[in-house]
Amino acid sequence: MKFTGERFIPQNNEDAEIYIEHYHRYLAAKPLVKDKVVLDAACGAGYGSFILSSEAKMVIGVDISEEAILHAKEQYKRDNLTYLMNSIEEIEVEDHSIDVVISFETIEHVEEELQHKFLKEIKRVLKKDGILIMSTPDREVYSQLVHYSNEYHVKEFAKIEYKQFLHLYFENIQFFTQGFKVASVINGDTSPNILKNINEARVDDDYSIDEKYLIAICSEKQESIEDIDFNSIVIESGKKYNNQIRRILDLQEEVEERNAHLKYLDKQIDEFTTALSNKELEIKELMQKYTSLDEESRKASQEFQMVVERLNHVEQSLSWRLVSKCNRIIDKLIPFNSKRRLIVSLGIRFMKEPKIFLKSVNKSSIKSFFTMLGQYDANSVLGQVDIALNSQEELSRVDIKLVDCEEKEKIIFEKFENPTVSIIIPVYNQFDYTYSCLKAIKENTKNVTYEIIIGDDVSNDETVNIFDYAENIKVNRHEKNTGFLMNCNDAAQVAIGKYVLFLNNDTNVQEDWLEPLVSLIESDEKIGMVGSKLVYLNGKLQEAGGIIWDDASGWNYGRLDDPNKPEYNYVKEVDYISGACIMLSMKLWKEIGGFDQRFIPAYYEDTDLAFEVRKRGLKVVYQPKSMVVHFEGISNGTDLNSGLKKYQVVNLEKFKEKWAKELKENHFPNAQNVFLAKDRSADKKRILVVDHYVPHYDQDAGGKCTYHYLKLFTKLGYKVTFIGDNFFKHEPYTGLLQQMGIEVLYGNWYYHSINEWLKLNAKYFDFVYMNRPHITEKYIDLIKQYSNAKIIYFGHDLHYLREQRNYEVTGEESLLESSANWKQKEFNLFNKSDIIHVVGNYEQSLIQKEMPNKIVRNIPLYIYDEFFKNKNGFKDRKDILFVGGFRHKPNEDAVLWFMNEIWPFVAKQNPQMKFYIVGSNPSEQIKALHSERVIVTGFISDEELETLYTSCRLVVAPLRYGAGVKGKIVEAIYYQIPVVTTSIGAEGLVDAEQVMIVENNYEKFAAKICTLYDDEINWNYFSEQEAKYICKHFSENAAISIINKDFN
Repeated sequence: MKFTGERFIPQNNEDAEIYIEHYHRYLAAKPLVKDKVVLDAACGAGYGSFILSSEAKMVIGVDISEEAILHAKEQYKRDNLTYLMNSIEEIEVEDHSIDVVISFETIEHVEEELQHKFLKEIKRVLKKDGILIMSTPDREVYSQLVHYSNEYHVKEFAKIEYKQFLHLYFENIQFFTQGFKVASVINGDTSPNILKNINEARVDDDYSIDEKYLIAICSEKQESIEDIDFNSIVIESGKKYNNQIRRILDLQEEVEERNAHLKYLDKQIDEFTTALSNKELEIKELMQKYTSLDEESRKASQEFQMVVERLNHVEQSLSWRLVSKCNRIIDKLIPFNSKRRLIVSLGIRFMKEPKIFLKSVNKSSIKSFFTMLGQYDANSVLGQVDIALNSQEELSRVDIKLVDCEEKEKIIFEKFENPTVSIIIPVYNQFDYTYSCLKAIKENTKNVTYEIIIGDDVSNDETVNIFDYAENIKVNRHEKNTGFLMNCNDAAQVAIGKYVLFLNNDTNVQEDWLEPLVSLIESDEKIGMVGSKLVYLNGKLQEAGGIIWDDASGWNYGRLDDPNKPEYNYVKEVDYISGACIMLSMKLWKEIGGFDQRFIPAYYEDTDLAFEVRKRGLKVVYQPKSMVVHFEGISNGTDLNSGLKKYQVVNLEKFKEKWAKELKENHFPNAQNVFLAKDRSADKKRILVVDHYVPHYDQDAGGKCTYHYLKLFTKLGYKVTFIGDNFFKHEPYTGLLQQMGIEVLYGNWYYHSINEWLKLNAKYFDFVYMNRPHITEKYIDLIKQYSNAKIIYFGHDLHYLREQRNYEVTGEESLLESSANWKQKEFNLFNKSDIIHVVGNYEQSLIQKEMPNKIVRNIPLYIYDEFFKNKNGFKDRKDILFVGGFRHKPNEDAVLWFMNEIWPFVAKQNPQMKFYIVGSNPSEQIKALHSERVIVTGFISDEELETLYTSCRLVVAPLRYGAGVKGKIVEAIYYQIPVVTTSIGAEGLVDAEQVMIVENNYEKFAAKICTLYDDEINWNYFSEQEAKYICKHFSENAAISIINKDFN
């Protein structure tokens, strides 16, 4: 049995003062129990009962703790000593059967009501002439004087209170005090007992100490206690005292060491302060530059407006009408998408940029031009010419890191016994590129174990000496040249990794390229193959996954575009991924049998592999976080009519023949439905979600709610596109959605062109999920114009109701007008929507009453796919907590009301309690509340918030107005921490009063906090009910059962 501070354990306690105090009381009582029947109430470990049994006729030790009773029975045994596991309010002994009741340090551990029950029980068991010996700490000395709080003490007494309390039950009482005094002992070897010669000498008043403990001896009869002498002294040998002196000296040395460390930290702080000041100066300078640029922007905007006005004037002019008529004549003479139009367009481009045009013209480009002209329409050919011309620009779209290979020092790779990934690099000569590829892998690969395998197809350059340049790699060298495909297949036979990754040697992998591939393929057992984003040397995009059309021709999706655009930066399923960097499991590779040898020597083997993966019910997935620079064409050139490159045309026909049925049934005609083809979403339900910005799930309830439903939609297999009305790429939130497979639209183009985008693409969506009235009103008419999608509106809460309740609290007349405006706006959106989602049964009933023909669903505010396991119980917790973002005005009002009306009473009743106020964007009024006992944290991370949820004892939510289900309430229920709130806080939650305390009156609110804070039984009840409530109402299954009614 361990010493916790609640019960004294002699064997486990090194504190001499505590040790002596406890033993002294029992030793003093021992003469008074000679030949008596004794009850030792709250006997704890049993040592005291054992001391008394040496003189008493019989001793009964009673304690509520099973552990304590078992310990006592094991450690302290006598024939006249028994132990009972009882509560002090109900002791299993006969009426008036006890001569002496001992109660040392018991009464302060229970609440006031139980204290009185205990005294009544003592009166019941005591004989008429029996005595009670009871001790308790003096609150004024034990706690208040030294600002100490014993967490196990529930209600302590001051001296006068203790006397008044005992006199309610006993007329005859003798009072004593107990405490330590400073003493000097002279003691001879032959006369150890010094108790007979005690003199109290006060050398200095500074040594006078009030005694900590109050002891009372009580009886119904005066004669039972009038001759009792309870005065005594206990002398400790000094061994423990000396040990403590030595410990103090050790601690002093530690303090000196820490002081030295503090000086060092102070020095660092000074350095950081100086650096911070310098940064602040830099920021000031940047702000001045920003102001200057802002002024330039404003002037440019004015100039732009002037140009627009002039243009409008031109459009209305006679000359403009003549130009328009001329254009119509040109369209008749040179039709759109005709070869005549193509030749004229090429001539115009030559006249505009003759240098770039001539630079692009060579034998290879001319052949490619005529080849395309035979396969594609004139407009598509013109588009490819524009891409080629644009590629002459040296515009870097992304930050690219290329390794320096001029000095070829030896690259030493770490050797792993069981690598996760086998990286296979097929090579034929081009040693400089191979070395560069290896060095990039070494510099940019972290957190994944791997091996390098070079498949050498009989190179005759410096590749033959590769071991002089790289250590701990494998080389699989052929005796004769077999071509790219067989080189890969053969090299894979010596691989031992869980995954096999094929990487062209004309590549430079970028920072942290491998871990995202491994994490992605291991996140879903349905993913069979993954691949990287490929970019060119100039920073432009080569490919964000590939599209295969029904004629077997392919598109490198996004080629020569800006790789930072949102459409290229979300995880998505694709038709294929270029073999420059692809990865699949070794098990699947062997099951497929490697690259199909019908495509020897090269080309279309990677596309075929993707189709083989999909044939087995698995997905081919693009990972944009893994970026690889590809020097395309280094190995085999770009001329389709010569070298290995000519097999690209030959193998296209082989591929078309092998997969004819698949291409016909599951692929679009060339260049059609690119929106669906880019992520293979033709057979999926597609949802467009619109909100104010990407959900900040860790900052406010609305953001967390939106995030939970986005996560659920993707988990159910829907293709999700997200529009945040500010079109800003908030991080880390945007990246997290993209890694979930959600296409997030952001950036300047979408900000200015979202109407155009919707006009082109809204038709592809099956559902549109619109959040918040002020956002939905911007988009709903446009979406209804261009789409037949089912529109589901979710306002998060009724804004008009919130404003109305705010008026009822504050009396501000302007809020009534605001409420009326919101109501008109919200009900207009209800009418335009097909389905209405709300959180809470109250709002559901309000809307349903006014719109009986509308479908109104009450959905869970949060969705939990895992349930919290509460480890900290009642005794492991202290303090109270409020959580809520302060952009939401009801939260600010709640905290201010609580601090003015409720906290003063609660704080007085619980002098050690702290109140934590957690939430982003606190106002100056909220910040001003911060003190030693009121901690205003501002925004904190989810991990920090969970720590508070699991260490605080209660959550308070004193909301006076608002609408809808409150996220802070649901979150507290999830963490199984009991809640005290108002009817507004509990609104919308079914059977709320079964899982929380609901009170609107501030005095009762305060009283219920204090009661529940000290009531372990009720605390445990509410905590257990909360766990059941979350499983029933806020689980993933609960959400799916509701939304399936609308999304099927």
